[in-house]
Amino acid sequence: MGKRFWVKVHHSRTGEVVVAACDEELLGKNLKIVEGLSVEVSRTFYGGVLVGEDELQSYLKQGTIINLLGEYVIEYALSHGLIIEKAVTKVGGVPHVQIYC
Repeated sequence: MGKRFWVKVHHSRTGEVVVAACDEELLGKNLKIVEGLSVEVSRTFYGGVLVGEDELQSYLKQGTIINLLGEYVIEYALSHGLIIEKAVTKVGGVPHVQIYC
């Protein structure tokens, strides 16, 4: 079975369409940034629908801003030419990228 991702589409008041996607196993985790500071991979932001690689692209195409978090979703974006390696940062040791379309 292939990798799965949590994806949620947000519509802002300014007309932006924010697509947030993360690796399945990250949802609900707290990523430690520094001692005493962590970031939650929240269900509110990422927890829309659970999709496979074959469905992910149709969601990503909707976004004017795309937020990706996780080793596998970043791998997917790199292999499909959506991002370049040097655009990837780390949040609590986990690969992250934000794309403005």
